[in-house]
Amino acid sequence: MQCSMLRFVTALALAFLLGTSLAKAQEIDPQAVELSRKIAALTNAQATGDQVLSLIMPQLTELVVRANPGKEADARTIMDQKVAPAMREMLPEMVEMTAQIYARHFTVGELTQLTVGELTQLTEFYGTPLGQKLIQTQPALIAEAGQAGQQWAIKVMQKVLQDLAPEFQQRGLQVPA
Repeated sequence: MQCSMLRFVTALALAFLLGTSLAKAQEIDPQAVELSRKIAALTNAQATGDQVLSLIMPQLTELVVRANPGKEADARTIMDQKVAPAMREMLPEMVEMTAQIYARHFTVGELTQLTVGELTQLTEFYGTPLGQKLIQTQPALIAEAGQAGQQWAIKVMQKVLQDLAPEFQQRGLQVPA
């Protein structure tokens, strides 16, 4: 499960970064966090996270199905009806974590340069000094977001599975170890 969970976290972090990447500042400025939240909203970060969950839920479901031989239908049902919705409910937490990361990497001045027009005209944006900074900083952002995403995904998956343990048990299903 650790390897699959790591793949899940990596995919989730990369998806958020593809839709909403930024660069580096010394301290977290509350105004930078607020601007980062707006950028996350403009770039539809939560919808991106939802798409990633849709892509990885079949893999997570298969982990639960394999842990419950003979009860595959029940395992699929609980994953579709309970686990996936519970994880989707927690996506705003991932978006907020991403905004905090952005705010650590971009100054308020840099964040105010990101207009809707720049976001929709990527070729022009990447030609700007800020766009070039993004390109140079992106590997560090991906690494940091990957670590944050891994911690988030493990915490969320453990919480969701723990919260739903009685339902798993009621259906005679095992929660994967």
